[in-house]
Amino acid sequence: MSEEPTETESQKGDSLRSITDGASLFFGGKVLSNGLGFVFNLILTRVLGATFYGIYTYANTITGFFVVFARLGTGKSLLRFIPSSSDEPARQNWVTGLAYLTAILGSVVIGTALFALAPIINTLTLEEPLLVDVLQILAIVLPFNTLSNLTNSVFRATEQLEYQIIITNVLKPIIRILAVLSAFTLGYSLIGAVAALAIGGVLTFGIAISLLYSKTDIHPTGDRSRGSVSEFYNFSLPLTLKDLGQKLYTRVDILMVGFFLSGSVVGVYRVSILLATFLTLPLAGISQLFPPIASGLYSNGKIDELESIYKIVTRWVFTVVIPAALVLTIYSSEVLRIFGNDFSGGGLVLLFFGIAQLTNCAVGPSGLLLMMTNHQYLNLVNQWVLGVLNIVLNYVLIIEFGFIGVAVATAGTLTVINIVRVIEVWYVEGMTPYSKKYWKPIISGLLSILVMFGWRSLLSGYPLLIVGTATGTVVFVVILFLLGIEQEDKEFYAENIKHRF
Repeated sequence: MSEEPTETESQKGDSLRSITDGASLFFGGKVLSNGLGFVFNLILTRVLGATFYGIYTYANTITGFFVVFARLGTGKSLLRFIPSSSDEPARQNWVTGLAYLTAILGSVVIGTALFALAPIINTLTLEEPLLVDVLQILAIVLPFNTLSNLTNSVFRATEQLEYQIIITNVLKPIIRILAVLSAFTLGYSLIGAVAALAIGGVLTFGIAISLLYSKTDIHPTGDRSRGSVSEFYNFSLPLTLKDLGQKLYTRVDILMVGFFLSGSVVGVYRVSILLATFLTLPLAGISQLFPPIASGLYSNGKIDELESIYKIVTRWVFTVVIPAALVLTIYSSEVLRIFGNDFSGGGLVLLFFGIAQLTNCAVGPSGLLLMMTNHQYLNLVNQWVLGVLNIVLNYVLIIEFGFIGVAVATAGTLTVINIVRVIEVWYVEGMTPYSKKYWKPIISGLLSILVMFGWRSLLSGYPLLIVGTATGTVVFVVILFLLGIEQEDKEFYAENIKHRF
């Protein structure tokens, strides 16, 4: 028998092991981070109320658009070029140095622009004097946050996720909670809390840089002979426009809610989106190490192995996220009431975004696969076409249906872009993430829906949420096991997980 299939399977197992190890680390850290994030937002909503929380959320959203230009695609470039230069340490250092220099210059220029434009932005949107102060504080700390995020990209690119997790998922949320608690304890309100968060952002940056130099071999340098500036920017600049296009269909809805409606509605809308975003945790975990591994496999011509991994991780993500998606869509109003009665009116918004994020998980890391197979310009077109479509739909539907119309427009756009991505991966690379194995989680999910809806005739409020969530999840898992676990999943479990217990 030829040794080649065995070697190929071994290599696929190594890649899956790296991805899942990274995902496990990320997921564990992200569960902690989201738990702390839940506490953070709960503190803000309970202390500030819907209006002040809406102002804070609106300012963060606006800052997010400016951050796209500040980082100029440098984080994604590190994910692309550091792994492909694994045998050239000097080139890795040069690429990192160019990324930091670009981010520093970009963030200072953009931060200055945001500071100066804050009064104009407020006049055109919420017309809340506090929004100016919040935006200007965020503008001052913008360079520090940009460089912290870039440092995390270095850790991802070198597959040292533990340090990214320490910074992003542990230290940062703890610092944020301590910052707002300190501000509220001292009697400050919104402005004091934002100022405390800014100080926490500077502290987080200092810790990130110290870990970069003490725990990695990457040291940014400026040796021009080690790389091509044009190659770097040919990759990063399209991603800047791609990221801006992404903002158009993921965040423009919040801007338009604030423009046409009010700060309090922004707060309700933002909490609904935040909860739906939790569904992407498994996908985000897989995505931590999928890009560098996909880049390496594609560069070495191992297309079959790459497609096999693409299929497996997409099915895993889709299966894991179904129970949580059912909870957020079936019990949307009950979940939102946790944040206060002012927020329970966002039930339909949470329902629409829950469905959209389930679709996002169902296509797996398709967008990342396009990017790592040198189709960054296709990604750019995707984001902008869908971004413009989202703006048009938001405008039309918000006039007719208010913030529910915005949710329909943005959730629908998110669903469409994900379907488009998976079709494009099939068209340009001949790869698809789907197989007949998907029928098992789908059947399990449908039976869980019947059980969870059934409880509505007997219970309401928190008892409904608790009992319905527990029984629905148990039914899903039991049915999935009765239908049978896939052989490749059993083998992966036996080789990589069983021995750890």
